[in-house]
Amino acid sequence: MRIRSLSDKIVLYFVIIGITAIAVVSTYSFFTSKNALLNRTFDQLTSVRVVKKNQVKRFFQDRLGEMELITHTDGISTLEKSGETFNNNKQHQYLWEHLRLSGYYRAVFLQQKSGEIVTCNFSHKQLHFQSFDAPEKNPVSEILNGDVSMETRRIHDYVFDSLINLPRIFISGSMQTALNDKYLKAVLEISIDAINAIMLEQNPGDGLGQSGESYLVGADGLMRSTSRFQSNSIMRVKVGTDAVKNALENITGTSVIMDYRGINVLSSYSQVDIPGLNWVILAEIDYAEATRSIYFIRNNILLLTILVGIIVFIISYIFSKRITSPLIKLTDATANIKSGNLNVILPKINNDEIGQLTNSFNGMAQSLREKETELKEERNKRFTAMIDGQEIERQRLSRELHDGLGQSLIALKLRLESIDLKDACSSGKTLKNVKQSFDDTINEIRRISNDLMPAVLLEFGLITTLKNICESISENSGIDLRCSYSGKFNDLDNRTTIYLFRIIQEALNNIVKHAGASRAEVSLERADKLIKATISDNGIGLPQNERVKHTGNGIPNMRERVRLLHGKINIESENGKGIIIRIEIPVKETKHGNN
Repeated sequence: MRIRSLSDKIVLYFVIIGITAIAVVSTYSFFTSKNALLNRTFDQLTSVRVVKKNQVKRFFQDRLGEMELITHTDGISTLEKSGETFNNNKQHQYLWEHLRLSGYYRAVFLQQKSGEIVTCNFSHKQLHFQSFDAPEKNPVSEILNGDVSMETRRIHDYVFDSLINLPRIFISGSMQTALNDKYLKAVLEISIDAINAIMLEQNPGDGLGQSGESYLVGADGLMRSTSRFQSNSIMRVKVGTDAVKNALENITGTSVIMDYRGINVLSSYSQVDIPGLNWVILAEIDYAEATRSIYFIRNNILLLTILVGIIVFIISYIFSKRITSPLIKLTDATANIKSGNLNVILPKINNDEIGQLTNSFNGMAQSLREKETELKEERNKRFTAMIDGQEIERQRLSRELHDGLGQSLIALKLRLESIDLKDACSSGKTLKNVKQSFDDTINEIRRISNDLMPAVLLEFGLITTLKNICESISENSGIDLRCSYSGKFNDLDNRTTIYLFRIIQEALNNIVKHAGASRAEVSLERADKLIKATISDNGIGLPQNERVKHTGNGIPNMRERVRLLHGKINIESENGKGIIIRIEIPVKETKHGNN
């Protein structure tokens, strides 16, 4: 549907501009806020990751320090055996109680000079050392039987013990005592719960919300800490995300990835940098939770956009009505003027462009009213001139008929009445005079008829008729009247021929009657479909009041005929210097005799 109303267009444009502006600002604000929120979340994840990484590093450094304490304690490799158990001196007992109460270890394994392996499980309330007979495939046996040629401490990555179906992680250290040129070893089994106490987040208020987690992954892509969402995930859950791959290549960074659960998350990752462990640490939170607040803002922005759009619509509607109401009034007023009602005046409401347009319209209406009055006056003048001309022509004909034909007929009547039938000689003379009077009367009738419409005009054309009238005027008035022409005039239509003849005839009659001239000239020229006529004399010229008011009928009649022929007329005159009338009339070439 095409919108034609200016008011509708203004409302539409305002609403489009308003909503577009709001949409641009809202979109910019949304993405700016979103990026800011993501950056803040990444910063928060990075902070958590760095804290966890330092805690893990500190944890293993402390465990290595405790291993050093064990390996440098005297008598550790020579525990006294009493039956099936081993006795500890008081110094040793403080050390084992410290390790047990720390909660970081599950057990300790000690090689003795006697060749036995002594173990103590720290999960029991009482310390109880006993001999340990480990199978060959037991991870503890593999560590204890490893070649250690010098004093060292080492962290052993997780191994999966198939006998107990659990993952296990150890720290080993060489003791100062050597047996068969080999250092004896001490092994501490670290509790998985101790590592999870650092890595596993269960409280939403700790900075990772409902879906955030931090975890460790080894070089094989398997988890090294328990997942928040999957229990027993250590050494069982494979994590092959882009974040893990980048971290294993010693790249530290943040990105939006799909995690091991197939969910989009925000991830912050890096290596842990623990000697002997090629681990990476990740802190992640679900993308949906991280961006929940920004989408809440988005919904509020959409609601605000709708509300502002409605407000803009109402304001633009009121504004458009204030603009278009004067225009509608102008349109209605124009329609009134078009229908002929010129008595329209619009009130000026504002001083802006519409107010100026209203003033211009009122001025135009006033000008049209004045022009209409002038046209009516001009029409009345022309109609009056036409009627007066007809009356003058009737009066002239009446005078000529009365003075000419009337007197001649009366004379004929008197002569006929004076005939004496008894006197043949006298009657013959009278009849001869009557015959001569009849001839004169006939000539007078021809003259009057010729003045009304010369027969020669339509029979022989304009030029011949003008020559005849010029000769006649020159003979009867004594004015030296000359007539010249150039070009072709015999193809003019009857209307143009008659009007042009009447114009020149009227001008010549004015010269004869009013100019007091001794010399006059008529010139006709046709070229490029334009007729130029010039009538001039050396008379007294046009009086000043006549030039201004044109009170006579001759000049208005000439002007009217020129106007009807779509031509132009110019009258030049000075007192005592005669008059020059210049006329230009456009013509079309037509066959002679066509109207």
